[in-house]
Amino acid sequence: MLRMAGGARKWCGVFGILALALALSSPSAAAGPELNLLPNTVDIGTFYDGATVVIKGTIPQGTNAVVEVVGSEAAVHLLRKGRRAGLWMSVGEIEVTHAPSLYMLLSSSPKIPELTGKETPWGYAALSRQVKFRGKLTAGEQGKFFDEFMGLKKDELLYRLLPGALKTGAPREGQVAISGKLPLPAKVPRGQYQVRLAVVKDGRLLAQKDTSLTVKMVGFPAWLFTMAQQQGALYGVLAVVIAIVTGFIMGVLFKGKTEH
Repeated sequence: MLRMAGGARKWCGVFGILALALALSSPSAAAGPELNLLPNTVDIGTFYDGATVVIKGTIPQGTNAVVEVVGSEAAVHLLRKGRRAGLWMSVGEIEVTHAPSLYMLLSSSPKIPELTGKETPWGYAALSRQVKFRGKLTAGEQGKFFDEFMGLKKDELLYRLLPGALKTGAPREGQVAISGKLPLPAKVPRGQYQVRLAVVKDGRLLAQKDTSLTVKMVGFPAWLFTMAQQQGALYGVLAVVIAIVTGFIMGVLFKGKTEH
């Protein structure tokens, strides 16, 4: 039986540790996906009419990227319309639960990637499994109301799929840079949003990277929101005054244009 001398074993162990450290410190071996937002905080001020957030990150070469932006869930109450005695009127209330306040998805491929052998956890199909409706509904009406609810959210630009919106750069040390623009709509609610980068290859989810986006009210909108929460009666009076003043100003402006 052959045995290695004690000194030789010692040096082999040292070289083995150094080789492992070098392998782990290699950019191609250790680097995972990266995700950054510019800016990561958006202010809703008096003249806010939407904003653009720049998405930047890196993914391994030969993979595709999917970025989801998801708002917190909140119950939504909708009035159901129906015909009674030949007239259209409200015939009940539908409660929508587990629906995110905002849902946007961007991908680096022209078609949004799907996972093989399991349900894909992103896209409208995933939302259809998540969103629930309560009220006077028959079993076959769930799909109908989901489509109508999705139509409302799409019209407000709060739910959007943007395949191909993430652009990729040239490979470098086994990594590829990604960049894209996230268009936040004018009606985006205040709150904290989860932003998740998923790395996909050949129908397999390889890695994920999370960060967050904050949307907050500032200035006059923030003051109004605080008043509505803490001084409801005063807020109601102020809202009526603002409506009257706005109506008066608009009347004067349009009257001036008509006279000319």
